Amino acid sequence: MIFELKNILWFFGLIIIQIFFIDALDFGTYSSFFSPIIISFFILKMKLDTTILRLLVYAFVLGFITDIFRNTLGLNTSILLLVAFLKPTFLFSISSNEDIEKDVELTIFTIGITRFLLFFGISIFIYHLLFFLLEQFSFYNFSALFLRALINTISGLIFLVFLQYVLIFKR
Repeated sequence: MIFELKNILWFFGLIIIQIFFIDALDFGTYSSFFSPIIISFFILKMKLDTTILRLLVYAFVLGFITDIFRNTLGLNTSILLLVAFLKPTFLFSISSNEDIEKDVELTIFTIGITRFLLFFGISIFIYHLLFFLLEQFSFYNFSALFLRALINTISGLIFLVFLQYVLIFKR
C-alpha cells in the first residue's frame, strides 16, 4: 500500500514538475537547449521485479498525460513506451543480472552514482535524441540535434540528482 502511494506521488509529482516548472522556464532562443524531459525517471526507477506489462501501462498513461499538456501528439507516449520496453537492456548493458537487487527501486542511493549516471544517462539521452529526431522528423542538422539531446540529458541528470537528494531519504 505504501509503495503504491509513493508511486502515485512520484507519478503525479513528475508530471507537475515537468509541465508547470521545467516547461515553464524560458531562456529565449536557448530554450530548446534547456528543456529536459524528466518524466522517464518514473519508469526507469521502478523495481526490476515490476512486470513488463505494468511498466508499459505506466509508460503509456504517463506519456499520454504529458502529451496532452505539452501538445506533442504522441511523441512522449511512443518514446516512453520504447524506453520502458528497453529498460532491462539499458540496465544490463552496464551491470550483470546479479549486481542489482530485484525488489529495490533504482535510485542514486541503491545503485550508486556511477551506475546511476550511466544507466539514467544512456536512457535519458536516447529518450531526448528520439524525441528531438521525431519532432524534427529529419536528419537535417543532426549535429545540432545531437547537441540539444546531450545538453538536455546533462541538465536533466543534474536536476534528477538534486531531486533525489531532496526527496529520497537514505536508509
